[in-house]
Amino acid sequence: MTSNKPQTKPELNEIIAKLANGENLNSFQTESGAKTIFTQLTTSKHPADILPLLAAFFGGLTIKKPTVDELAGMVKAMDATRTSTFHFKNNKPIVTAGGTGGDTFPTLNITTPALLIAAAAGACAIKSGSKSFSSKVGCIDLAQDLGINVYAPRHVAEACMHNIKTSVWASEGIYPWMKPLIELTADKSTHIIMPLLYSMRLMIAAGLNPFGLKRQVRGVSQPYTETIATVLSKNGYERALVVLGYGADENVRIDEFSNLGRNIISEVKTNGSVDTFCFYPEDIGLRRGDANEVVYPGSPDLNVQAVVKVLLGKDKSTRRDLILLNAASILYIAEMSSDLKDGYELAKQAVDGGIAIEKLKQLVTLSGGDTKRFQSILSKHLGII
Repeated sequence: MTSNKPQTKPELNEIIAKLANGENLNSFQTESGAKTIFTQLTTSKHPADILPLLAAFFGGLTIKKPTVDELAGMVKAMDATRTSTFHFKNNKPIVTAGGTGGDTFPTLNITTPALLIAAAAGACAIKSGSKSFSSKVGCIDLAQDLGINVYAPRHVAEACMHNIKTSVWASEGIYPWMKPLIELTADKSTHIIMPLLYSMRLMIAAGLNPFGLKRQVRGVSQPYTETIATVLSKNGYERALVVLGYGADENVRIDEFSNLGRNIISEVKTNGSVDTFCFYPEDIGLRRGDANEVVYPGSPDLNVQAVVKVLLGKDKSTRRDLILLNAASILYIAEMSSDLKDGYELAKQAVDGGIAIEKLKQLVTLSGGDTKRFQSILSKHLGII
């Protein structure tokens, strides 16, 4: 006979001791451990004081490799910390997209311009993100550099989705522990233990869902595509792509679709099954990318310039192909295209037709962003008024 007696909250020391011994936890134990960490991040006056706890909990999970049940528990803990709920009126499927960092090769920002292009091509697409804590420039850093108001009230983001089918919004507006975590992990001294915290990235990959959506494209930088896709499926996602992109060899890894080499993709199908397969840029007629063209250009200003040139259709390099490929993945999950090749063509048309840069202009304006900054970018870098 099964007992209905509620489980006793496990002691954190007990959880960490199990991890130190290489033992798997059940979902309830990881949920409890993650909740403790979130609480301490939110309430502590000195977040650095909990760095040993982060290293012990997430480090133990990273070393032994987190299971689906463990990640599911942490996702439940993340969901419990959301402070508000979005209400979108769009009658089409809405897709969110993002990476989790940890790349071995620093690229320019990819997902944010890809999202804008996908929206310009007809998808309902929204992105949450944070300031950089491992990459050169985070999603929110780039969006602000472009003039987008990423800290707009929730109803403004909802209005942007209703009127122009896209928005970029800071995750910390929903998760109270996100800001202190970013501040903590941005500290140079923390970078020493960042490899130990990869399970934290996987938790975010599986659980970051401030908008309460059930469709996403998610990038990871280590071979966990099937694990994350399985967690998404168990959490009721309708469709999703989880991708790991490689370069010329497997020492080069990025958390987006790559046109530099092989991609491992795990797809969550509408029936809940997960299909894992390989994809190469040649599969849709693309040439291999040039690493020198897609590498981070060296400064936030040059990063903005590179992104805007792609959105304007003035960049014909493999940098453009990389961003269009990622836009194609969003269009596919949004059911605007039948496959990645079709999605790539739709994305290319949106750029070449001037719709992509117009979409960015609309978002800057409707989000209550810095329109003067946006116009300055066009005129200063590109000679456009």
